[in-house]
Amino acid sequence: MLAPYISFGIFLEILKLWLKGFETIVLDIPLLFEAKMEKQTNPIIIVWVDPETQLQRLLSRDETAKEDARNRINAQMSLDSKRNKADMLIDNTVSLKDLNEQFRRLLFQVHKAFDMD
Repeated sequence: MLAPYISFGIFLEILKLWLKGFETIVLDIPLLFEAKMEKQTNPIIIVWVDPETQLQRLLSRDETAKEDARNRINAQMSLDSKRNKADMLIDNTVSLKDLNEQFRRLLFQVHKAFDMD
């Protein structure tokens, strides 16, 4: 199983960035909950999309068979379940411009929350 090695590599990179003075580090970990890494991250921000859009995007990105794409999606925790465990949400059913704006607002909220500590 590669998960422990991947987790170690992620934490090593986080440590390097922290030592360089970075205060905010964004991690893109699709299997965050499956890898049981959610306790080491704060806040948890989920990028959510409805299941049909998720399937269509996977099909167009990977040019894979529909059955294979469904199997890949079903092998993971559903985005709805992840959404229920998240601290914050980015809705990925909107335009790229709106998606970027959501990210900027969330990043501002995160910085503001940690500046108060």
